[in-house]
Amino acid sequence: MGPEVDEAAATQLQSAMGTWDQGAWCLAALTLTVDPATDGQGPLLAAARDVLSAAGLWPVLGQPERLPFTARELTGMAAGPLLHTAALATRQTGGWAAQSEAALSAQGNASGSAAAGFIRFALPHLGELAERLATPGARMLDVGTGIGALAIGFAAAFPHLHVTGIDVLARALDIARADVAASPVASRIELRLQDVADLTDQECYDLAWIPAPFVPEPAFTAGVARTVTALRPGGLIMIGHVKFDGGELENAITRFKTVTYGGTALDGPSAAKLLGEHGLHAAQTVATPPGAPGVTIGLR
Repeated sequence: MGPEVDEAAATQLQSAMGTWDQGAWCLAALTLTVDPATDGQGPLLAAARDVLSAAGLWPVLGQPERLPFTARELTGMAAGPLLHTAALATRQTGGWAAQSEAALSAQGNASGSAAAGFIRFALPHLGELAERLATPGARMLDVGTGIGALAIGFAAAFPHLHVTGIDVLARALDIARADVAASPVASRIELRLQDVADLTDQECYDLAWIPAPFVPEPAFTAGVARTVTALRPGGLIMIGHVKFDGGELENAITRFKTVTYGGTALDGPSAAKLLGEHGLHAAQTVATPPGAPGVTIGLR
């Protein structure tokens, strides 16, 4: 006979898996409901909407004009976790470069909402930066541009802003070039296959973005120094980073994600300290909504 079954432990495990299973299916229902490519009729879509209604979200999703996300961004936000975790479950490890094109697109589309978040949460506290970004000749550096959604979002939000997007992943840049070319802001976006650690631009950007969870630590450390040099006097750097202000499980998942992506596990205090060490002033962590990445800024 085998060992006696621990019924309490088995029940605890099954209960936890049931809760996680519900979360995955809710994300799938959200993806089907908001994806512009989904057929608007049929029993599958009706069942998905029933899930969202039971979750209390249908009144919100039924008025998309009141949300700060486009349908494409919201689809990416919902589909990204499913695609990334599916890759892990099928042992497709190897960091961000090993992700499928669908996963790259989902993550990129989710990042497209960053411009709206920047305008809502950061720009009101940044004095003259709004005027600088609205001035002809304004320039932004988008590190880890991926499929270019963030670059497109910022160029659309600021009609005089030119954005340079760099990435080390050629597959992502292929998608970015097609999306940028199809956008109304194509003339103001430049895409480069380049590691931020090899950046040589000097004093030419008013705004720079570096997403720490997607940049390996050696490249991130070197890249921050090079990005500071690339800022114009009075320019702003934004570091996207993780938050470790949740519960034990939330923080463990955050660390798990960062390891999966092959990035740098930096939090707000560490990011502010780093920017101070590089001579930037007014370093502060901006308040962002639950579920959104942390953002710490500093002025040159």
